[in-house]
Amino acid sequence: MPVTPLPFQLPGPALSDREAVADVCYASFAALDHADEALLMSAVTPDIETAIAGKTCSGAADLKAKVFDNVGVRLETVHYLTNMRVSVDSATGATVTFAAQAVHSVPGKGAEPGPYKYTTGAHYRCHAVKADGVWRLDRMESNHIWADGERSIMKGA
Repeated sequence: MPVTPLPFQLPGPALSDREAVADVCYASFAALDHADEALLMSAVTPDIETAIAGKTCSGAADLKAKVFDNVGVRLETVHYLTNMRVSVDSATGATVTFAAQAVHSVPGKGAEPGPYKYTTGAHYRCHAVKADGVWRLDRMESNHIWADGERSIMKGA
């Protein structure tokens, strides 16, 4: 049974700035794992700049076309974010670093042995901005450290 991700705006008490910046990072990757375009677009600014896995994107539409459509929609994924450190640099700007492991699978084949998965490990550095009381990512960059599995399943990604 598919699991539905939580919405971008979480119910309950307001998050601290540090918690909200971490949450927007989690939301951006959960958007890929759940193929949730609305969640991704709510987690990033319209002018986001990215340099991830050797690909650059300029703007949310470019990120959707190059990453979301080719990874979040075309593959089944699970992203694990860990070792997160958040520096709230000002009332409207924050820097965050974390490590990520991403497991990519051909749809419906993830539980099978064989050439159906591609896993990567990377370090990320991101920047978030706060506007109208909401934190969103405006820059993301990664340094991919290792990879294992069948790279060809990423074709198009």
